[in-house]
Amino acid sequence: MIRLLLPLVIVISISCGSYTLILLGRLRKVYRLDYLNSFFYYEFLHLVFGFYGILGGLAIKEILLKFDLQSTQIESIVNSIPFFGIPFLIACWFIFIKTVNEISGVRLNRLLTIIYFVITSSSFLVYGFILRTTGEEESLSPDKLSRLIRIVFYSADLLLKTYALVVLTASAIRKANIAQKSLLIRLGIIFFSISLMSSAALHFANTWQPAGLYFLLLFFGANLAPVFLLKSYLQLNQSGLNKITNQLENLYQKYGISRREREIIAEICNGYTNQQIADKLFISLQTVKDHIHNIFRKVNVSNRVQLTQIFTVTGA
Repeated sequence: MIRLLLPLVIVISISCGSYTLILLGRLRKVYRLDYLNSFFYYEFLHLVFGFYGILGGLAIKEILLKFDLQSTQIESIVNSIPFFGIPFLIACWFIFIKTVNEISGVRLNRLLTIIYFVITSSSFLVYGFILRTTGEEESLSPDKLSRLIRIVFYSADLLLKTYALVVLTASAIRKANIAQKSLLIRLGIIFFSISLMSSAALHFANTWQPAGLYFLLLFFGANLAPVFLLKSYLQLNQSGLNKITNQLENLYQKYGISRREREIIAEICNGYTNQQIADKLFISLQTVKDHIHNIFRKVNVSNRVQLTQIFTVTGA
């Protein structure tokens, strides 16, 4: 029965994931918000890893079962499949962190970025070392390694979604706008709940087959929930957002402001210092100063206050 349901579940899962990506693509074209761009690339990498690391592993296992191979040999080969998709997963998770910070309006700390890539890169190397030693001793049997991979994967995902819940909730507390406050809290709860359900499903996937099917549906299709929430929120605030976007676009066109200069203007309007802007955009302090000098010259202002007065627009 499960083998008959598996193709149907895969089709439904892929369809939901693809629709999520399409919907995000449409939203980012209409609203031109940074976090929608980041969310789009997160979902894309999320699907890439899902196709390669999860569905690829299932397909390889089905093929190998047709040959006269021992179960330990099959498990060893299947365990190595996700390894080559880890770089996509590392990038995917980092873009998720970036998305959460952009939605919250919180600056992404450079030290946090460095720590993230040090930990994930080290874990990648450790994974490769463990794969080489699998089967050489009883403690590293393919079956035990498979369980360890699942536990590490869902634990890391839970940690990531806990970070999202904390950052979004903390940002919501500081917001005065009720609609924004509600959006941030609900997004945090949705992200964490999805991860919690996925973790439970993945943990029991090998011992209870329906849990594996449930995990596939959650992994590929669950991001539809936060995207629908964002879509609803943006549609309710569409007139104000479009008015602000059009006003800013007109100002950028009027003064010939480049893409990088637009990013710096936005951070100046948010009250960030030159050093904070350099850290957030991953550029040098001198580069920030050069851009600000060019912006002041184009707009014909002499200080940040004057610049902020020109580029701070509202939907009222």
